[in-house]
Amino acid sequence: MASTLLDTSKGIVEFSYKGIGPAILLLKGGHCTRETDLSHSSLIYEGYSLLTISRPGYDYTEAEAGRTPDEFADTIAEVLDHLNIKKVSVIAVSAAGPTGVSFVAHHPERVDKLILEAALVSPWDAKQIRKAKILFGQSERAVWGGIHTAMKLFPEFVMKQVLSEMTTENVDDFLNELTPNDRRFIYDMLMSSQSENGFGLDLTHTIGDMTQIKVPVLGMYSKKDKSVPYTNALLLKSKIPHAQIVEVDADSHLIWIGNDAKNVWNKRLNFLTQPSAKEAHHG
Repeated sequence: MASTLLDTSKGIVEFSYKGIGPAILLLKGGHCTRETDLSHSSLIYEGYSLLTISRPGYDYTEAEAGRTPDEFADTIAEVLDHLNIKKVSVIAVSAAGPTGVSFVAHHPERVDKLILEAALVSPWDAKQIRKAKILFGQSERAVWGGIHTAMKLFPEFVMKQVLSEMTTENVDDFLNELTPNDRRFIYDMLMSSQSENGFGLDLTHTIGDMTQIKVPVLGMYSKKDKSVPYTNALLLKSKIPHAQIVEVDADSHLIWIGNDAKNVWNKRLNFLTQPSAKEAHHG
């Protein structure tokens, strides 16, 4: 997908904008690059236009474009102005949770709906931060280079190491259940992953005031997710009582594959096509 660079008031931002129809803003999770597709690109074939903005530190988006979710929320609004997009529905994935929440809280007039997919809405666990800093700090390029090389030689071994951080289940059982398509999904995801400076920034993010959010919210989470625990779904519901929570029957953080993947897709589409309260009221 061809990317565009925009020189915003804070720094360079990379984005791609494709399709015709109502605009969806996609904020990808940690380690995701312009090449990473967790199936969201198919929304284009459902009659939506997909605006994917690389978050600070990822791809060519500069860290200065917004070191905190609140700062980047204003930069996102600049990108929308540049493209003459009045309103978007927001999909925030995993570590992009704080950015999605900040954008909706600070620019409610620009947002129709918010979808949080296995998205972090609570502080990072201290142990997770320590581990991540060692792996994905200064040495992230070497670490990912090693993973990419090893994936070609020993895919099973690498998948097992990575997935053990994403599932509360026995990782061997989890691997055995994967279909060829699921394996291809994981392979493509890992081969397109890179942390750059982005993940280091992600680890410093705090979550804004979710009680400010008045737009319709859908949260999709799995109870077997080790990296973004189900407590995030409970917290989301306690802060935003009108939020619709879907407990996904997925065996890991990767709610986009497995037996319930079709359900995740349908819930997302149904939510996007429902009129928001204001439209329903006027209609």
